Amino acid sequence: MKLYEYEGKSLFKRVGIPVPNGVVTSEPIRWQGKAVVKSQLLEGARGKRGLVRVTEDVYNTILELKKLGVEKFLVEEFVPHEKEFYASVLLDRETAEPMLVLSREGGIDVEQAKDVKKMIIPLERGVRSYDIVEAEKYLGVKGLGQIIQGLYKLFVDYDAELVEINPLALTNDGRILALDSKVILEDNALYRHEDLLKELGRQEVRDSYVELEGDIGIIGNGAGLTMASMDLVKLNGGNPANFLDVGGGANREHVKESVLKVGSNPRVKKIVINIYGGITRCDEVALGIIDALKEVKKPIFVRLLGTNEELGKKILRENGVNVYDDVLKMIGDAVRS
Repeated sequence: MKLYEYEGKSLFKRVGIPVPNGVVTSEPIRWQGKAVVKSQLLEGARGKRGLVRVTEDVYNTILELKKLGVEKFLVEEFVPHEKEFYASVLLDRETAEPMLVLSREGGIDVEQAKDVKKMIIPLERGVRSYDIVEAEKYLGVKGLGQIIQGLYKLFVDYDAELVEINPLALTNDGRILALDSKVILEDNALYRHEDLLKELGRQEVRDSYVELEGDIGIIGNGAGLTMASMDLVKLNGGNPANFLDVGGGANREHVKESVLKVGSNPRVKKIVINIYGGITRCDEVALGIIDALKEVKKPIFVRLLGTNEELGKKILRENGVNVYDDVLKMIGDAVRS
């Protein structure tokens, strides 16, 4: 489960990682001085898409972004800074131990960066003072103790896949601040963190998700139907980006979270949703899709059949979503689009 930036920063504050002063809002607000208005979406590359803006007119900037369909914003003080770095903790696949990843370059795609330092920090010992010294020496900056300890603690305590600060900034007055957050929690461990999910207003998504190498997202209900949808995409010349079975009885929130999960994959260019509704209500599916479309700005092609299908189709059509009766036509249109 991916967390929104403001959710990740709320966890940062719990473990002593400093972040800029800010507020979360769904409506335009008055703000004195220069600020950064950050659209709260689960997709990446917000800056490149003009969805993060430095401004002295917060009120009208939010109005402009709302016209683009953004519904929630994090407004933060503008922080002048001298340098940007990268810092994260993730799982090292070879050792199955937490790994601290650092770079002297901030605001970058770490997979493309050449200047990267990786440090395995085993669970049995945790972060030690010499780890911090080594990290500070590499980055050429002091005062990283709380940052590194905090990243590691969040990774371990919340069963995270990734806890990332990009960029980590050295301010003009010598402070170190996390200007952004990226936190991904392991879906299979969410049952251990029900209190956190309740606090965030999020729901555990119980599904079977497998990420692949293609660019067409696939969502179905039932493993057989989902696999058949993937096969049809391949037969029509497309490449599936994933397998995601939402299961039977998926409700509005479950569908929304599933679409957000698939749509947040940067490789996904469009999404195919194939639902045969028995105990799954098509109107609930449609409402979940519409909720997700407020954040995922990618073409979605939907085939609905079953309980309340006419109401579901009506909801989708009224919101400009491609909805089909014929699954072959849906997949053909998706592949060719």
